[in-house]
Amino acid sequence: MNLVDIRYENYETERIKEGMKLRCLLTGVLFTAGMCAFGMVSSADENPSLEQVYVNMPEVTAYGWGIGEDVAEVYLGKEKLELVENVPFSESGQPVYYYVLLDVSNSMPEAYFDDIKQSIQTFEGTLRSEDRMALYTFGEQVELKLPEEHSQEDTLAVMETIDNVDNKTLLFEAISMAADRAEQVPWDVCQRKVLIVISDGEDFTIGKTVAQEAQENLKRKGIPAYAYGIQDTARENINNFGEFARTSGGQLVVFGKEEAGVLLDGFAQEMDEIQVLKLQASSNIASNSMETFTIKTGSNQTITRDVLAARHMEDVTAPTILRVDKIAENQVKLEFSEPVKGADTAAAYMVTWQEQASGDDKKVAAVAGVSVSIDNANEIFLTFTNDLKPGKYTISCTNIYDLSMEGNPVSNTAEFEIEAPVTEEIPAEPTKWEKLAGGLKERLWILLVIGAALAAAIVVVVMKKRKDSQVESFETLETPQEESSAVSNSTVSLILDDDDCTRRLFDYPEMGLKTYQLELFDLDSPDLVYQVNMTDTITIGRSRDCMVCISNNRTMSGHHCEIVLRDGRMYLRDLDSKNGTFLNENPNRITEAELKSGSIIGMGSARLRVQVRQING
Repeated sequence: MNLVDIRYENYETERIKEGMKLRCLLTGVLFTAGMCAFGMVSSADENPSLEQVYVNMPEVTAYGWGIGEDVAEVYLGKEKLELVENVPFSESGQPVYYYVLLDVSNSMPEAYFDDIKQSIQTFEGTLRSEDRMALYTFGEQVELKLPEEHSQEDTLAVMETIDNVDNKTLLFEAISMAADRAEQVPWDVCQRKVLIVISDGEDFTIGKTVAQEAQENLKRKGIPAYAYGIQDTARENINNFGEFARTSGGQLVVFGKEEAGVLLDGFAQEMDEIQVLKLQASSNIASNSMETFTIKTGSNQTITRDVLAARHMEDVTAPTILRVDKIAENQVKLEFSEPVKGADTAAAYMVTWQEQASGDDKKVAAVAGVSVSIDNANEIFLTFTNDLKPGKYTISCTNIYDLSMEGNPVSNTAEFEIEAPVTEEIPAEPTKWEKLAGGLKERLWILLVIGAALAAAIVVVVMKKRKDSQVESFETLETPQEESSAVSNSTVSLILDDDDCTRRLFDYPEMGLKTYQLELFDLDSPDLVYQVNMTDTITIGRSRDCMVCISNNRTMSGHHCEIVLRDGRMYLRDLDSKNGTFLNENPNRITEAELKSGSIIGMGSARLRVQVRQING
């Protein structure tokens, strides 16, 4: 293999012939040991780098060196992306479109030029069948010599006509034109496009504006440029050329005459070894602006690249209501098929119902409040003004859309049915005579035997009476009266238990009893009452350190709200709860409002009626 000399930003133009040979030899040793001639990562000692990020929301594809070894988190802007696949490019099944840009100005040494043309032809012969190569030349003008679709015979014929005779070098104009053409290739044909620029790094315009415009063009299109610079040029050209390439995601290779003929040998193979991360966003929303793509590794390394999030795939799937479950007498739970917006307002729902086996018109079941599940954002709780009666219900949605560029509305209605309670018929207890008759039927043979015995006994008695002529009269005795037993006047003391459904939460004896006690009646469980003595502040929520702890309601926050005693009045204050605090069935959330005896507090799906009573004693 011929030796390739890598030079970067700090390349020295003051060359000494023997020293140059030594450096070339050292570089060749490193290359054969596995170092990448294009600055691409192939060693664990190298820092990971990003070559290209292709954004087509919700799909994001990243190409780079060493980026797949230790991925912890990946972000596009502030959104965390899901890692779907991590493979070498050779296993991705994707093609590469190469755009080769050749400098034909007379500043390119004749000793290099023919060998460079031969290297381009050899490179094309190493491409896979799905890959493509286009060829531009630039000097006094920029020309497309070979389009993406051509034969190797076309390449041979075109190379015969190319010569380095121009007096100018429109380097950055050529880069912009090639990038614009690459952008026209549909994303479903090819996502990965690569520019290969062979030049001395000198641009005739000598203008930073042109270079910056070309750099911005590559940045917005996400196309890397790999720069090949001849060593026989000024240090400034090499430095600028290298910085331009690295900023785009590519690298710089500096080569001498000896390497010109094998300049692109192995380049396609190196491209196959690059790592590919396939990622997924939660929606196809594209910001149409530059976003920072960030990879965070488990070893606390951060790799970033600014990318344009302008493409998106069409979302043709509308959200649907998957299921409806009744969870309380006046509450149901809806589950949507995907994240939606607009589902947290009562006005977004129309609920109608019709009594079972009735031809009456449908009635409206008014929705009093809506809350979102803390555990699953796709689950919504609808609380109705009244308890749901038996019948068939239909839920339709308005102004509820999925999180997509299209904003697809909910496409279906949901139906559910509440059955009337079934009264189980309990067989009537048979009467005594029915029981007796049943027993007689079962034991008929016994009765027959008994009947026969009675008949025989009667015959015997009659015969005896006829035999005896006299009958002795007996004295009728009075039935003795039983003495009534003494009745005890003592009474039994009954031990009465406290009401099982009332829980006394706190007495605060160290503070002394307040004048009034607060009772909170659970309207969904009428037998459940929470009692607490009035203090300056009473906290309510799911957390155990709340004075009123309602731990079994998943729609409430840990510290949901509090009741504050101020200037002899009670005030209800929301504590930044997830599902809001409501008062007296009003669908508008409150921040702070006066609370009176008889008021109804709504916290998620929970409803408590407030009662204040004076403590006696």
